[in-house]
Amino acid sequence: MKKIITGILGILTAASLAGCMSTGPKLEKLSTDDAPDAENIKSSDYKDNLEGLEKYLTALDYIPSNAEATDMMYSVIGAKDGDRYNFLVNNSTVFVELYEYEPDKLNDEGKRVIEEVKANGEFYVFGKDTELDGNVAYPATLSANGKYLLLYTDSSNDVKNIQRKADFETAVKDFYK
Repeated sequence: MKKIITGILGILTAASLAGCMSTGPKLEKLSTDDAPDAENIKSSDYKDNLEGLEKYLTALDYIPSNAEATDMMYSVIGAKDGDRYNFLVNNSTVFVELYEYEPDKLNDEGKRVIEEVKANGEFYVFGKDTELDGNVAYPATLSANGKYLLLYTDSSNDVKNIQRKADFETAVKDFYK
């Protein structure tokens, strides 16, 4: 009887560990081979806000249409709104964060972040010389109108992934410029 109970407990333990080692939610996939013709997609067809930018980037097939946005703590960097997306491009995990600012209503933190990005193409969440941030610089792209901020992370060195990142950055820069 002890052997049977020990065996059952062993199976239950293995099953619960397998559940704990789950890779999490399935990431949506994009390929650089099937992007739509960007010339037919105009930013002016979308609202000049974060939701409009996200719909525009989805129409360009830069964000998967069924990817779910995660609401970010945008106020920490002085933004009005912010979302994060995780998805795969050519089997490489991509992290995209998009933030919306109100350039004429920036608080001190928003002004600092925007100025750092304009000057250096990166920013520090709590400022460069604070221990809160650990002095980690976050590379970022600012839209031409100063209203949108992009953080795009893809560790792939594949030429197509590098080009996709550049195209994504250009789309954000040019949105309502």
